[in-house]
Amino acid sequence: MKTVLSRRSALALAGGALATPFVGSEGFAQAYPARPVTVIVPFGAGGSTDVIGRIVSERLSVKLGQSFVIENRAGAGGNVGVAALARSTNDGYTIGMTTIANHGINPNLYGERLPFKPLDDFEFLSLSSSQPNFMCIHPSIPAQNLQEFIAYLKANPGKENFGSSGIGTSIHLSAELFMQLTGTRLTHVPMRSSAALVQALIGGEVKLSFDNFTSPYPHYKAGTIRGLAVTSLKPAKIAPEVPALANTLPGFDITSWNGFAAPKGTPKEICDRLTTAMRELLAEPAVVARFEEMGAESTPSSPDEMRQKSVSEMAKFKDIIQKADIKLQN
Repeated sequence: MKTVLSRRSALALAGGALATPFVGSEGFAQAYPARPVTVIVPFGAGGSTDVIGRIVSERLSVKLGQSFVIENRAGAGGNVGVAALARSTNDGYTIGMTTIANHGINPNLYGERLPFKPLDDFEFLSLSSSQPNFMCIHPSIPAQNLQEFIAYLKANPGKENFGSSGIGTSIHLSAELFMQLTGTRLTHVPMRSSAALVQALIGGEVKLSFDNFTSPYPHYKAGTIRGLAVTSLKPAKIAPEVPALANTLPGFDITSWNGFAAPKGTPKEICDRLTTAMRELLAEPAVVARFEEMGAESTPSSPDEMRQKSVSEMAKFKDIIQKADIKLQN
């Protein structure tokens, strides 16, 4: 059936079209966000990744005028949450965090079983923070500094052990790299969590750990464990008296980093707006100070810098994992 518009109807439609402004890509970005944004954090509440995510989300909410709401999706070393991010609708209303685990270590551990493509399934936004691991020993070890500890291990090959929060974590791989560079041997004792690792070190169940800085730091300050070095290229500002491992082992650089990404295909205008907002807030003195209180460093970056970070980290950990012949337990 043929539809015929009256002159009045045609004029009404034309007037409506003229009254509705055209929203180009720039206007689209300026209108974003028009509703709350979900921020997927691939680890549980209370951990350092979650804390960083909440700090950034709080500031994004203020800067962009909409709520950025944390959704914790833990599991499989962060793979569950990052895979959920990769599968999310690419309209800018779901973004998320990724870490050294998901875009550095796990691609080498999981191989084809990794439930996402680290370089192909995301639009990188910005790195957010970097935190060293803290090399600590039980006070029963007769060494007051790193050089004495290395000498002690070489004089007692295979006698001591080290703990981690799990196979393939940055804590585990820091110890593996340490053994590779020093020619020393220790037995690996994986624990259930970072909290369990700290207690095992305090109790002497394990004699060495490379835990994320925040967890052992209060116990180091209390004198219940002995801190020897940090795994970043320079000391943490909160503990400048603790030297960098790289001073003794040149090139030693393992830091627990994180950043933000969006699903592949998220409009560039939205990604650019998010990146700009993140870089601005990560440079705010109050945010920098909050990170430093955790022993972390604020690390705003461009999307390309974040991509290159992932590429270099995957190459680094591939070498460490292959040399140590580390395989996931089924």
